[in-house]
Amino acid sequence: MTVSPFQSDSRFESPLAFGEFRLDRANELLTRAGRRVPLRPKPFAMLAYLAASAGRLVTKQDLLETLWPDSFVGDAALKTCMREIRDALGDDARRPGYVETAHRRGYRFIARVEPAPPQVDSPFAPPRILYAREGDANIAFQVIGNGPLDLVVASGWVSHLDYMWAEPSFACFLLCLASFARVILFDSRGTGLSDRLIDGPTPASRVEDLRIVMDAAGSQRAALFGVSDGGPICAMCAARYPERTAALMMFGSYAKGTSAPGYPWAPTKEEHERFIDAIRRQWGGPVGIEDYAPSQAADAGFRSWWSRYLRVGAAPAPAIAMARMNAALDIRGIIPELDLPTLILHRRDDRVAPVAGARYMAERIRAGVFVEMPGRDHLPFVGESDAVVDAVERFLLGIPGSVRRQVTTMVPALP
Repeated sequence: MTVSPFQSDSRFESPLAFGEFRLDRANELLTRAGRRVPLRPKPFAMLAYLAASAGRLVTKQDLLETLWPDSFVGDAALKTCMREIRDALGDDARRPGYVETAHRRGYRFIARVEPAPPQVDSPFAPPRILYAREGDANIAFQVIGNGPLDLVVASGWVSHLDYMWAEPSFACFLLCLASFARVILFDSRGTGLSDRLIDGPTPASRVEDLRIVMDAAGSQRAALFGVSDGGPICAMCAARYPERTAALMMFGSYAKGTSAPGYPWAPTKEEHERFIDAIRRQWGGPVGIEDYAPSQAADAGFRSWWSRYLRVGAAPAPAIAMARMNAALDIRGIIPELDLPTLILHRRDDRVAPVAGARYMAERIRAGVFVEMPGRDHLPFVGESDAVVDAVERFLLGIPGSVRRQVTTMVPALP
């Protein structure tokens, strides 16, 4: 069997440019003039193979052995893929501008192919990385801003402290928070720049990550802001360390990770398994982007950033371990016991966490304030992010003196 050149030739990894198109195989992304061109995985792989072999006849046998190494398929599969490729490129088989058919033999990519120019990086430089150390734990964190209150941000699922600054919308969101607070960011153990884990994270270990980072940052008492699954973790931390928690905020969060009687709004076990299967098959690409950031799903630059953010944030196995842990989260028992200022922010058409779960929590937290926002993006820095920042600022500044910073050992505040 022919060895796929994808496995050994750097031409198949670097982005390629032809005409108005840019083909980025690492991120499974085809764009035209900066906009995503939809293409299913097999036709995309076939186009990538042909473009990287530009000027050379690629036989049908080469394509069949490369694209379907463990299956027996016939020429009809190639014809179907080629039809989708021509539709995507606007190519005419009778007068081809990109792919020429060699009757009964194969295909030849005839357009000029060049290395794609690098995309412009974000102008935001990452702040200094610090490490919180306790026992065997080494947790990466950053501190930005020097406002009068401490705000600890717990990102959801997978994170990477350095690479979050490569996306301008994410960087701007964080800097806006830092305009009125001293913001503490961190990578949970198992993700990003923190220690990798052999056995995977647990809710208890993630709660301790919060406490350890607060100690290292010199924060005796702080407001906690949890995004997605970071919300339940922050709620658990508030219940475990009430004396350290001045306020609790959750965005795009939920009380239970998997649907059950009395809580039907979460994904089912079958839906979780489909997502985990997508991680196994698609990791390295923009997994979940249509649900996490639907308003940016067609933007080539954002798709590329999201793909790499996930890749550098975790390998597939830790990403799956985190997803399984998130699916098992259940804070219904502690919600009625939370007795501190709480803000629940949620977008009405969130595709990852239905808004009904946020309403459920708001109805059961005594000091809870619920703000339902328009939109469908699950990530707070995508869509109307200014509204999120404004709501957080108004809420925190409206708590009389309770979140003013109390410092033990300070680390230098960074711009």
